Amino acid sequence: MEAGITVFYQIIKMFIMISVGYILYKKKIITDASTAVLSNLLLMVATPCTLITSFNQEFSGEKLVNLGVAFVISVCTYFFFILLANLLYKKEKKEEKFSIVFSNAGFMGIPLVTGLLGIESVFYLSVYIVCFYLFGWTYGIVVMSGDRNMASVKRLITNPCIWSVVIGLVIFISPIKPFAPVMESISMMGSMNTPLAMIVLGSYLGRCRLQEIFTDKRIYLVSFYRLILAPILLLVIFKFLPVQFAQIKMIIFIAASAPVGALLPMFAQIVNRDTDYGAEIVSLSTLLSLISLPLMLMMAQMIW
Repeated sequence: MEAGITVFYQIIKMFIMISVGYILYKKKIITDASTAVLSNLLLMVATPCTLITSFNQEFSGEKLVNLGVAFVISVCTYFFFILLANLLYKKEKKEEKFSIVFSNAGFMGIPLVTGLLGIESVFYLSVYIVCFYLFGWTYGIVVMSGDRNMASVKRLITNPCIWSVVIGLVIFISPIKPFAPVMESISMMGSMNTPLAMIVLGSYLGRCRLQEIFTDKRIYLVSFYRLILAPILLLVIFKFLPVQFAQIKMIIFIAASAPVGALLPMFAQIVNRDTDYGAEIVSLSTLLSLISLPLMLMMAQMIW
């Protein structure tokens, strides 16, 4: 119950920030162009700095092993979601299949895990985010485009979030930590992650016509699959994981239960599909997660 209430409070704070982004967009204080700049700032600076900060802790062999365990669980989780998406939707339902597999692990996962378990826990969340981009620029882009040639190795090896985890690992393993002002600066830049992410999500919501969002049955169905069905099935599967991995499975479960990833409308734009529909799915699932995420966390506490 306590975790569910904590998550509920976190989501309330996040939705206040989302509302600010929505109002700023509606008032034309921020535009599509400035939203793109904010998204790039988030991807290139804020999120990588948050990930690097989470690795700035004393080395432990047990933590390193657990990080490997978190990576294996993350990969298996994505394969499970891919299987589920293929069972629920036909090949032509591209946006819907993408929505089942990819949660908003970075934008929503980082502030939720930080608020609930502390910045150190992002250490384990980082591998789920790495998997997000690994699967996103391979399976995700291929699903959205229908073209296997769209899978981009270059996008993967130049992704700043992946490199930030590599840098973070070096910092974690090294007996000599970076100069304190350097890490403090990185930490301060990483603190932009949550407000920036929420303002960007708010601007996506501002692009959509609310009447269409709340009347489209397709969006309610895919939101149900992403926010309720997929987490409940994962909850049952994770029940069989060893007790010593309790923290890891909770962190991955939080990220995997988040609403549809904001990468959906971005990919839709890249492959010339309906970006508005993608933004509507992201927006409604984000709104509904205010209810679903605390419920999923309370269920996890009761079952585990």
